[in-house]
Amino acid sequence: MNSALQCLSNTPQLTRYFLSEEYRQHINTSNALGLNGDLAEAYAKLLRDIWISSSYSSRRVVESISPGNFKSTFERFNPHFVGYSQQDSQELLGFLLDGLHEDLNRVHHKPYIEIPDFDDHIKNEEIADMFWSYHKSRNDSIIVDLFQGQYKSRLVCGECKKVSITFDPFMYMSLPLPVDNNNTDSRVLTLSDCLDEFTGDEHLDDQDSWFCPRCKKHQRALKKMDIWKLPEIMVVHLKRFSQFKHWGNKVNTMIDFPLKGLDMTDRVLGHQDESLIYDLYAVDNHYGGIGGGHYTAFAQNIDDGHWYEFNDSSVTAMSAKDAKTSAAYLLFYKRRS
Repeated sequence: MNSALQCLSNTPQLTRYFLSEEYRQHINTSNALGLNGDLAEAYAKLLRDIWISSSYSSRRVVESISPGNFKSTFERFNPHFVGYSQQDSQELLGFLLDGLHEDLNRVHHKPYIEIPDFDDHIKNEEIADMFWSYHKSRNDSIIVDLFQGQYKSRLVCGECKKVSITFDPFMYMSLPLPVDNNNTDSRVLTLSDCLDEFTGDEHLDDQDSWFCPRCKKHQRALKKMDIWKLPEIMVVHLKRFSQFKHWGNKVNTMIDFPLKGLDMTDRVLGHQDESLIYDLYAVDNHYGGIGGGHYTAFAQNIDDGHWYEFNDSSVTAMSAKDAKTSAAYLLFYKRRS
């Protein structure tokens, strides 16, 4: 929990939103999917404890903060995280962002929406705008504003060649690592390699077939994923953990990623008015294997701009160049304004 919270707490726009108490005007007490604002209040208090009650020296934190109240509130939102056994940092972050979104959703009466099936005879821009409009009519919060982008998915039936196009929101990008099945690839891969793997053609066979609305049954298909819209805060999940039947595996391959100037402009299919340049501000790391291990965080302090390593209750100053390790699991990027 600590590593994910340290990364999130150094997200400038979100932390300032809470510390300024702007969040109070958006608390949704009528949303059955939320906690009547309790999770948002608990997170706001945690941020006040971190940023107002404590400060950093050049070597260590002056005092550590126990997130007990926040943890107990978060456990109410998702009982899966009750107790002190180690949980997956990416799962925790996803549930936390979902919970904050529901507590701060500006939509109090969600309309019923039935999304039609679109093919490639309609312009992508029109379909994407319709899907985003459908989504925003039910989901509108600071979390959507900052963290959510949009994927384009194109499926082609292997039998009748029916084309189906959807545009779905995402909170973070889960990128596959292009390594061999035995995890023996000694190459240093790049984030660009992972993005290429994500947007490559995927053949859906009998094990993961697609239900074709024209054939009215599951069929083999060709699937293509693309990035249509990117958010202001781009969280990248490197899929280091894989599961096959009863066996699990962790990929420890080094992934090289930019600290500054990650240009995503040519990766995005949708229209944008300016270049999409991102700078890294936090990394969530996992050391160890699939059955356990240890999480730490590297983050750029939103006040002084320096980088720090967070390892349980220890906080140590570090150089930004040392943020690149083979333990990197979640990458947090902010878009240049």
